[in-house]
Amino acid sequence: TPDSEKYACCPLPPYLEDSGCVMEDEDNAGRPLRDVCFHLLKLYSDRHYELEQLLDPRSVTSDPLDYRLSWHLWEVLRALNYSHLPKQSQGVLNAGYAAQLESEGLWEWAVFVLLHEPDT
Repeated sequence: TPDSEKYACCPLPPYLEDSGCVMEDEDNAGRPLRDVCFHLLKLYSDRHYELEQLLDPRSVTSDPLDYRLSWHLWEVLRALNYSHLPKQSQGVLNAGYAAQLESEGLWEWAVFVLLHEPDT
């Protein structure tokens, strides 16, 4: 095929899969959205792959403020000695998930999440 033609769909997040190959939403940095599994494979092949893309909630869900899976995935990656997520992004993950838990009335769990903040 010519270079301009695609032979397969890009790995879209699950909520965009039915939209077809044509749609490629881009995040604020101008990067197209990809599925979290794609990012995990990229991290496996390149240990220094950018974690902000992998932990972006929109790689899993259409709600950009749903930090559930992103926070838990970050904790697993930290346990595997991946530590190249900037402090600001860590703070956003912790504060976002804590706020999400608090809004559901689970303030005890919000405190637990905030205890994982490395910068007191």
